Amino acid sequence: MIVRLEIEALAPLAFPERKPGTQFNRSLDYIPGAAIFGALGQILGKNPANLPLLRAIRCHNAYPAYPGDLWVRPLPATAIQPKGDAKAFDSLYQRVCWEQQQPAALIYAPTSSDGRPWEAAGAKFYTLRDNAIAFRKVQQRMQTRVGINRRRGIAQDERLYTVLAIRETILLESSSQHSAHNHGLTKDTLVPTRFLGSLVIPDGTHNTVVDALHKITHLGGRQTTGLGAVAIRTLSPEETSENLLERIDAMTKRFRQQAKLYQDLGGNPWSINGHIFTVDLLSDAILLEDSWIPTQEFSTDQLKAITGIEATLIRSFTTTKTVGGYHTQWHRPKPTNIAVSMGSVYVFKTKTPLETKDIEQLAVLQHDGIGERRQEGYGQVRICDEFHLRNIL
Repeated sequence: MIVRLEIEALAPLAFPERKPGTQFNRSLDYIPGAAIFGALGQILGKNPANLPLLRAIRCHNAYPAYPGDLWVRPLPATAIQPKGDAKAFDSLYQRVCWEQQQPAALIYAPTSSDGRPWEAAGAKFYTLRDNAIAFRKVQQRMQTRVGINRRRGIAQDERLYTVLAIRETILLESSSQHSAHNHGLTKDTLVPTRFLGSLVIPDGTHNTVVDALHKITHLGGRQTTGLGAVAIRTLSPEETSENLLERIDAMTKRFRQQAKLYQDLGGNPWSINGHIFTVDLLSDAILLEDSWIPTQEFSTDQLKAITGIEATLIRSFTTTKTVGGYHTQWHRPKPTNIAVSMGSVYVFKTKTPLETKDIEQLAVLQHDGIGERRQEGYGQVRICDEFHLRNIL
């Protein structure tokens, strides 16, 4: 069961990637699932009977949202844009088909009308408003505090420190910008900073988890200095289509159209008799090969082990990063892992069309996620993200 959350900032928020020593470290631009999981653990963990429930909960990251947004997700790594332009386009179909067919007279190098090459759109958060891409972000500011002498209970001489924190309010863009970004709001509109996230919980535990969520008053670091106050509300189920077969069929049809175009231009024939689908990472994922070797590839063997689907990994768009964390209660760092960055995309192709049981297994994969430390928000995935299907469905 999935519970959707809206988290409103009542004070500046700080989620530094490294502790201790957070001075001048920029906060993450989102609320990590580990922060939500830790806050839930403090409440549910008081009752030993809730420990099995706590182990079964998976807390997803919460990403910045504007009023009216139904969902916000990381921009896929296939997104490209003209240099200096804010509009993002998907390179998935053209890039994969070009690599598979290799048209002799074509090279894949998108350029603008004045000859400037296109570039990767980078790590951003997006949503769809009126079927147009709208980016979402937070604003950060410096918070200066004075160190306290714990023995004397007063300010310590020459002990000022500064942290970068997420503002509790956000200034929406002016109405002169594209309507998909602001929907007529003026540049003087200040609204509370909000984040949209979700939890995966066992059936029959909704009331217990929701009651615990409503008791959470603070998230993140520097809570003793006035940071981290939040209000959490639960939302109705997501209204976007969860028809996996519809999304997979639409993506496969678009691949066939692109393959036919390149074949007409002299490319090698590429028959698509089965389905093509993508596994998009909505958060960083810690993947292990043979249960202990770090890897950045979600392989066909891993897909088969989880879903039973025979498929070929024809392309992956990935980058890696180092992730860790800090046990606030234990005052010790968490193990450091190599992770695949959010927004990464894995493209799979099957020899035969997917059956109903295969679609059901892909739905389970999307629900459960992949990799390690999923309770903390790692490994969240979506099959055939809407960014790839814009103007298709």
